[in-house]
Amino acid sequence: MLTGSTATDFAARIVRALEDAGRQGIRISAGSGADLELGQPTRTSDEDDRATAGRPRHLETPPGPRDPGEPNGASRLCYFLDGVQGSREIGRIGTSPVVVATVAAAVVNRCERRLRRVDLGGPPGLVRAVILPRRAAREVEVFWGLLRDAGLDELREEIPSSDLVLDSTEYMGEVDPADYVGMKERALGRVRALRERLESELLNRWEGDDRVLDSDDWIGVDGQLRTRVEGPPPQRALGLIKSVARPEFVGKDVGMLLDLAPGMRTTCFVPGWQLERAATDQRTSWYTRMWPPQRGADALGSLMRVEAPLDTPPEKVDEITRWILSERAPLAKPDPRWPAMIYPILHVEKVLKPLIGGSERMYARLERQLVTQQNGRN
Repeated sequence: MLTGSTATDFAARIVRALEDAGRQGIRISAGSGADLELGQPTRTSDEDDRATAGRPRHLETPPGPRDPGEPNGASRLCYFLDGVQGSREIGRIGTSPVVVATVAAAVVNRCERRLRRVDLGGPPGLVRAVILPRRAAREVEVFWGLLRDAGLDELREEIPSSDLVLDSTEYMGEVDPADYVGMKERALGRVRALRERLESELLNRWEGDDRVLDSDDWIGVDGQLRTRVEGPPPQRALGLIKSVARPEFVGKDVGMLLDLAPGMRTTCFVPGWQLERAATDQRTSWYTRMWPPQRGADALGSLMRVEAPLDTPPEKVDEITRWILSERAPLAKPDPRWPAMIYPILHVEKVLKPLIGGSERMYARLERQLVTQQNGRN
């Protein structure tokens, strides 16, 4: 069950702040309702590091393809975690965008071939937020205070509430108030970070759950294994990266990767962008080709990069690869990412996406409120 307030409650708080802002003479222009996610590539908080990465450190020599053995249908992957996000620009204070976002995450368990959502307690499974460049202008700072007065919480060590107000300039130096595009990008970055934080909280809860402690079950996490304050990720967690936009290999190893045959894996490595981090932030990675390259797709389209704890030995990597290859049935169709995606991850997305889509009515209400206020000023 999701906890926290409803979209109606959240919208009512923002409407209250908008009305108070109008009475104080703060001009908030109605936005276009642009979806910030559209046209944006799938990104993570590590993308900038990857863009300047050096050579990976190979953990098996010589680097090359490896046969993990024939999968027999067995898999210790019994839990699956994923998150989704949606964001809209509902208005502007001068050149400062006012962004409203919804993020959600969940863990499902597969038991007797049925997938069921798991209640792990802890943080809400769905979080909504207003995101502002707080330091961009005095009017933005005042509106921030009005949102706080209306009942929105600031983000602290843990996610305390389902209704938040976030500062997109919190981790910046000097703020350029005229950088409208940059402020939208930073707002989207805060949305992404909030989703990743919610996923990390759920992964921590999963690791400490009694049902997990007394089993040999593993969890498959969509995307990278996140760094935790407490230390490395759980020992029975795998990161399943289904989009290989930038191969981690360099030189002749790239050709080896592109020629990797279906059902094979590469030798293990630590990505170059992780090598400058502490050992607790490093992961064992390898690629496996799930299916032959599909018609109309390039040679990267059916590759999955897998992350596991750093000390995972090669024989365990082979076993894990066989688990993943066993997860190819049923197909994750009709999702276009199906050649590098397993069905249980698609199932989690299907559970969560209606929650994001259900925010459309909330966005429309806020946009109507801004239009009404704007027309009242004209």
